[in-house]
Amino acid sequence: MGVLSIALMAAALTQDAGAASAAGADQAVTSYDAGFFAAARPGDAKAMIDRIPGFAFDGGGSVRGLSGAAGNVLIDGRRPSSKSDSLSDVLARIPADQVVRIDVIRGGAPGIDMQRKPVVANVIRDPRGGVSGSVTLSDQLTLGDARNETEIAADLAARLGAHVFEAAASYERGDSHDRRRTHRVRTAGDGRLLIDSQIDSDKPGEEVVGSAAYETALPVGDVRLNIRGYREISDVTERDRFDVPAGAGLLREAYRGAGGEFGGRYVAPLGDGVELEAMALRSWRTNETRATSTNGPRTVGYRRFDESGESVGRAVLRFHGWDALSLETGLEAAFNWLEGDSALMVGGVLAPAPGSQARVEERRGEGFATGVWQPSPVLALEAGLRFEASVLDPGHGEAQGLEFAKPSAALTWTPSAQRLIRVRIEREVGQLNFNDFLASVNMYTGVVTAGAGLLAPTQTLRAEIAFEQQFAGRGALGAILRQEQVEDVIGLAPVAGPNGLFDARSNVGSGLRQILEVNSTVPLDAGGVPGGLLKAGLKAVRSEVVDAATGELRSYSNQSGLEWNAAFTQDLPAWNATWGVNLSGYTDKIAYRFDGTEVSGAEPWASAFVDYSPRADVTLRLEVNNLTARSAWSERDVHAGLRHVADLVYAERRDEESYRNVRLSVRKAFN
Repeated sequence: MGVLSIALMAAALTQDAGAASAAGADQAVTSYDAGFFAAARPGDAKAMIDRIPGFAFDGGGSVRGLSGAAGNVLIDGRRPSSKSDSLSDVLARIPADQVVRIDVIRGGAPGIDMQRKPVVANVIRDPRGGVSGSVTLSDQLTLGDARNETEIAADLAARLGAHVFEAAASYERGDSHDRRRTHRVRTAGDGRLLIDSQIDSDKPGEEVVGSAAYETALPVGDVRLNIRGYREISDVTERDRFDVPAGAGLLREAYRGAGGEFGGRYVAPLGDGVELEAMALRSWRTNETRATSTNGPRTVGYRRFDESGESVGRAVLRFHGWDALSLETGLEAAFNWLEGDSALMVGGVLAPAPGSQARVEERRGEGFATGVWQPSPVLALEAGLRFEASVLDPGHGEAQGLEFAKPSAALTWTPSAQRLIRVRIEREVGQLNFNDFLASVNMYTGVVTAGAGLLAPTQTLRAEIAFEQQFAGRGALGAILRQEQVEDVIGLAPVAGPNGLFDARSNVGSGLRQILEVNSTVPLDAGGVPGGLLKAGLKAVRSEVVDAATGELRSYSNQSGLEWNAAFTQDLPAWNATWGVNLSGYTDKIAYRFDGTEVSGAEPWASAFVDYSPRADVTLRLEVNNLTARSAWSERDVHAGLRHVADLVYAERRDEESYRNVRLSVRKAFN
């Protein structure tokens, strides 16, 4: 975090630790009312969430089912009823002036659905409602070649008595691709120069998204219905100019995707502190990629098409009629499927890979029970058990039944409203990615990945200890130390195909991950920067798994060992403005395949922004991204067979340059 950050933190700790506000004597719940955020003039609930000391936003996952898909923010005590509408977008459509307060619950509190998260934020809206909305127009200009991307977005919400209507739509078109030029050099195993070329690329695209929701009170309980749809297009053109050997190449790739979702939620009180919540949704997606690459007389064509869907239902009974204890139990059932095919043509001849056609289905059921016991305002114990049973049919006539018990327990001690210590242990079962069962081709590198055969989901036994200290009202220091023992790690392993060996997703054995995360939020008023705030984060990871090709221990594929980021913001109330700078550190990682490795890295990233509000209902935002015009690189080696025994065929290095870009947006709110 740096010497300056630590010094300023020490100075802030000597001040009166005036935390935002504690909710009564319950030190597991800290409340932040609208006044806490006033100096920053946030336009929406997401901007308010980003200002909460020590809170790290989690938008949830895109996994199948509902249990593992939830983020760590509730709205009026409920999780959003849509999976495909991101939690970040949902929060961005809630105007800040309709937020009464945000409660941060650490470790659990009776009557709160923690969604298996150790910390959640609950956005409490003004129940009086009314009509509100906003229109945002943005344009991003890539400096150097004048490419631009334009977006218009609008949202509307109306609460009329017992009826609530919501709608949102956005349209985006242009080319925001900031890669300027790629220099590629390929050398043979004996050192001969095989390729020296310059690659220029364009990536224009288009996306349209629309969603709507309706909520109303019933004689018993309330119901919410929602629907969402999207369509997206992108067209990539890469022009490859060869110096060695002399000539030119051209790659064209077109992607078309579309999908939708509809579903609903019903919540009803059953009396005596018992509540029923039922959710159901159905979603569908289609994706198609077509590509052609021409280098001299050699032409390669590729097509991949897949469609998939999910139907899921969940019912939960909550018992929170006791002051110190709350319980919930329920069932979830899901049906997921994917069907697709892919084909690679080299010189007009089909080059088949295992898994070029696939039809995958999964039927899954889960029962669960969770309890939160809060014997005192400073102590909370959460314990639960989930049991999952599923049948997975990868389409090869080898359906497999799987069963997993998933216990969890967490103890949270909050000796003061500003301090927290948490110990947690749980067993988690990951979600399979159905796209792994269908063969794919990376046309930029020529790498073919075969479709998977039988796969078992990854099982993780996770233990962690966390510490958090808040100070000076807006400051926080948090650290998490976590260890994960992993079974059935999913990685790449060689499989035999009609044209030799291919990599395919497979279970490669057991693994270990040890993670240290440190995050700080430091108010800079004591350092002479009124309204200044410095956020910094660091994540260090040590991992090991047995390599499927060599049998030796190595780190996880594509796992960075160290990541860091920092963000400075300063509120300028006299100017109705906020400005800031964001930084992220150098990155490097290694990807492992049976016939080689790819090492990639990128220089630090920097951006800056200014928000200005000439009126309470108008916000102008100017961003300058990629200030350092950072470069990135990759080094890839390819062997004639297993990389630890076969001769090197070639080594390739790519150095990428990129442009800066400027983004200007105007948001007009109304209510």
